[in-house]
Amino acid sequence: MKSRNLAAAVMICAALSGGPAPAQSGQEAAFVLGLMTSMNTLSIRFNREVCGYVLRHPNGAYSSTKASWGGHASCASLPVEDGVVVASSWHTHAAYAPDYDGEVPSVQDVEGDMQLGVNGWVATPGGRLWFIDGTSGTMRQFCGRGCVPEDPAFIPEDHGQVADSYSFDALIARFGGAP
Repeated sequence: MKSRNLAAAVMICAALSGGPAPAQSGQEAAFVLGLMTSMNTLSIRFNREVCGYVLRHPNGAYSSTKASWGGHASCASLPVEDGVVVASSWHTHAAYAPDYDGEVPSVQDVEGDMQLGVNGWVATPGGRLWFIDGTSGTMRQFCGRGCVPEDPAFIPEDHGQVADSYSFDALIARFGGAP
């Protein structure tokens, strides 16, 4: 029953967001949505980022590396073993903080995925789930506010409206930099 509910949630999120993110299978999206549902809850509770990698196995199944715990605004994933296929990175943005714009991926998040040559997933205090294209640096909401558990202390749009997608240059501009 739980897998049917998760599959339905992925289909609803895909419909609302225009479909699964490019180069991502529905199976990976379902896996990440389930993973982020549990990890975002813990991340908010302990006010720490949690991160890792989504692994793709030869039989088509997905799993995650062991979760790595970071600080309030950073996390470093544990290295993966040789021969393991990394499908994407994943991490959370900890609990809501009025002085930190955690509702979008950070510039460092996107740069890190691009340097590693992997796509990425980011869950936010407001319950958004973002997909980062590790090649182009573009990002879009896979599903919006409340898609995964949100921080009860979250104040919506505290740092301005959140767009459905950003180019890398637009993200830099959001954080006050020049593209």
